[in-house]
Amino acid sequence: MANIEKRGNAFRIVVSGGFDVNGKRIKHTMNYKPPEGLSPTKLKKDLDRAALEFEEKCNLGYVMDSNTKLIDFIEIWFKNYVGNKNLSPVTVKGYQDLSLKIAEHLGHLKMGKITSKHIQDFYNLIKAGTGMRGGEKYQVTPEYLTIVAKMKQRDISEKAGINDDTLRRLKKGGNTTLEIARKVADAIGKDFNSLFLSTNPQRQVSNDTVLHYHRLLNNIMNTAVRWGVIPFNPIEKRVELPKTERKEQAYMDDKEAMAFLELLEEEPIKYKLALNLLIYSGLRRGEIGGLKWSDIDFEDKIITVKRALKYVTGQGIIEGDPKTFKSKRSVKLPDFIFDLFRSYKVWQLTERLKVGDQWIDHDYIFTRWNGEPMNLDTIGGYLKKFTDKHGLKPVHLHSLRHTNASILIASGVDLKTVSSRLGHSNISTTGNIYAHVINTADAKASDALENILINPSIKAQ
Repeated sequence: MANIEKRGNAFRIVVSGGFDVNGKRIKHTMNYKPPEGLSPTKLKKDLDRAALEFEEKCNLGYVMDSNTKLIDFIEIWFKNYVGNKNLSPVTVKGYQDLSLKIAEHLGHLKMGKITSKHIQDFYNLIKAGTGMRGGEKYQVTPEYLTIVAKMKQRDISEKAGINDDTLRRLKKGGNTTLEIARKVADAIGKDFNSLFLSTNPQRQVSNDTVLHYHRLLNNIMNTAVRWGVIPFNPIEKRVELPKTERKEQAYMDDKEAMAFLELLEEEPIKYKLALNLLIYSGLRRGEIGGLKWSDIDFEDKIITVKRALKYVTGQGIIEGDPKTFKSKRSVKLPDFIFDLFRSYKVWQLTERLKVGDQWIDHDYIFTRWNGEPMNLDTIGGYLKKFTDKHGLKPVHLHSLRHTNASILIASGVDLKTVSSRLGHSNISTTGNIYAHVINTADAKASDALENILINPSIKAQ
């Protein structure tokens, strides 16, 4: 219960916050000056109200000062800052993953005691470590195969809460996520490490990873300044940051893309449509996954992007908005793409009839066997097998988006149109990503002008 102490014409309200790790009592205080002219009865009522409100704020964690520990502030930051932002689940999950490492190494520090050296040492620690590229993947061990050979597959899938297709893929040597691997190990009742092995090679942590931590910490500290917890941000412009690592995006040139598409003609209709669509539309993988039949205008040959599918650890595949406001767009495509759509729809209806009332109709174009949205890793895995089989340039799903943009720019399509088709938030984003293609196209333009305008006799001089 709050204590009220008279201080001249004002009052001091004190609320106990328990004890810290050293056994010292934590106190929260607030000075309050009631309105003038109140009777003793009304004054007491007003003070009791103010004390109760202040105590409730303290109990909810809304009252903080420089003695608040970083780990406690981060928890409140997630509740009151992140919770009020319209952030995608993927972004929130990224923040949560990063905050675990921050809390592990810096969480014990009081907000007012955090220095730039603390942060610099933390960044150096992160940079000196190792990590996994693109999330850790696992394969089953020989012991797993021996154990499951004596068990019913349905029993494992029901206990783990996964589908039979996942177990069949594992038996064939396929990869899976840490989350699913743990579920399977729990269902079998054996030690995780005896059943699964990581397939990811250890690698040096990238500069970009350190910068991700910095952006999150900087955001947290700026919020602390705005909330009056600390007087200034000890991070901003006070720590040395690694340079951003700019990598040229993987893509196919026009000749490589033509060879790719020619070989794709003999592939199953699902993958033939998906990979053609990625190249010809330039859509992001999540946008392809989010397409529904209602988004396809067969008459005007236009597809409309209204949503994107995203995978969030612990939640699975979820439907959300595309990456930016301008990502909601309409894209016109060649006639033959819509011929592929028609052929695929006939195939999908045939498959739907096979499963009967097990089909869940969400209107998605790319689905699993039961109508649920397909994990785009399935198409990504098929793409790798396809390029390996034909000895083609190794590319991933996002490379097909880069292929689309690069060929358009090299063909002379203006940057504004390319940016619009890609759904970039602004044209500068397109220019930065595809600077290498723009420079090549510029050099070709210079050569063209030379060939057209300069007299051969002048060239010889």
